[in-house]
Amino acid sequence: MPILERAGLGPGKSLLDLGSGDGRFSIPAASVATRVHAVDISEEAIRSLLEEASGRGLRNLTASVADVSGDLRFDEEFDMALLANVLHGFVRSGSADAVLENARRALKPGGRLLVIEFRPDVGSPPGPPSSMRIAPEELSALASRHGFEEIDRFDAGPFHYAIVFRKVN
Repeated sequence: MPILERAGLGPGKSLLDLGSGDGRFSIPAASVATRVHAVDISEEAIRSLLEEASGRGLRNLTASVADVSGDLRFDEEFDMALLANVLHGFVRSGSADAVLENARRALKPGGRLLVIEFRPDVGSPPGPPSSMRIAPEELSALASRHGFEEIDRFDAGPFHYAIVFRKVN
């Protein structure tokens, strides 16, 4: 998947997919990464993800049902964390700080955080209402407060943008 590869995922790397849903990113990531772990609050989504992974023979993909704003207990285990199309919901609910702290704690020193979000300047479907979308500058400032520095920003299709951050402390 070009977005993941541009962010630095590849052989020998591990990925933590926070808010993975049914594996839209986790499953392709498992084709290039050494280890992928997906976390989502939906038991049904995780069940679907694991069935798909099993059907494809992906033995390097594991998953757990959990609230990604809760205590995930990962400590410097992953090279990259992914938040794809989910952070805006945590911003709205007031739990974005907890999610970003979980990502920071889970990453190895110098690890990368890839955040994919809906562009705020494209207000039509798909995605949340314009009022819920996060501007790239707002996202960068939020991540900075949690020990991340922006290292890349790019369009991720007609409705999305992506920002790659590096854990700095």
